[in-house]
Amino acid sequence: MLKIIDEHFEEAIVVALMALMSILIGVQIFMRYVMGASLSWSEELSRYFFIWATYIGIAYAVRKDAHIRVTMGTDLLSRTGQTYVRVLTHVVFGAFALFVMYQGWFMVEKTFRFGQKSASLGIPMGIIYLAPFTGFLLVVLRLLQAIVLDLRGAREGAAQ
Repeated sequence: MLKIIDEHFEEAIVVALMALMSILIGVQIFMRYVMGASLSWSEELSRYFFIWATYIGIAYAVRKDAHIRVTMGTDLLSRTGQTYVRVLTHVVFGAFALFVMYQGWFMVEKTFRFGQKSASLGIPMGIIYLAPFTGFLLVVLRLLQAIVLDLRGAREGAAQ
């Protein structure tokens, strides 16, 4: 069970959010053009689903090692050298993610403190502003996982 969660957690959340967003937009189109009346909240909720899917998707891309990279220089290094460059890039990305989390938390805290609500739904905007914090928290966890796997692979490769 833990393996399934490890391999598919972010993917399941992103797929669910994108499916809900698509359904909401489809219902909105039907309501507007067939029924002649639109839902006031569907576009707002779809936008919030998209925001959350985007930030969770960053962690998913880290998990799948799908972020864009330039490897021209690292391809010239030995396998061990490539591993250490990958670990260094994970550490730098992790530092950036921690910075985003730190700044994001201030925004979340401030938004909850001032009681800001969304226009149509009236939900606390702090919930929406939690998306970057949560997404980058998952990024940090996935980067730590990648560092451990990279170093374990380098150690096993050196032992052979």
